[in-house]
Amino acid sequence: MPEDARIGVPVPIELRVENLRDHPIDLTLRGRTIAFDVIVRRRGGAVVWRRLENAGIPAIARLEVLGPREVLTLPTVWDLSTNDGAPALAGEYLVEGVLFTDGPDLRTPPAALRLAPP
Repeated sequence: MPEDARIGVPVPIELRVENLRDHPIDLTLRGRTIAFDVIVRRRGGAVVWRRLENAGIPAIARLEVLGPREVLTLPTVWDLSTNDGAPALAGEYLVEGVLFTDGPDLRTPPAALRLAPP
């Protein structure tokens, strides 16, 4: 994800899970296709957009095996609209990813995104 974006240009976002070990690991993930969310907040904390807003996550378990140093990449795009359909305003945002597992969900640290006028 870029640190800076412009209104009118969708923002590509990519969640990455990397196996840092020297042996394979098993990840039990949720959903027929891997369920993950992206949460965009204003700097003050108000949620502006969630990738899975009002979406159900099937209670289906999916086993993914990550080999040593292998990376699982989950791409999406924020079209700069809010959950209520309004356009996002210029300003500072924090973006966080959530990968749903059979245990505690995996969360990315928040990443800063500056949205500039067109």
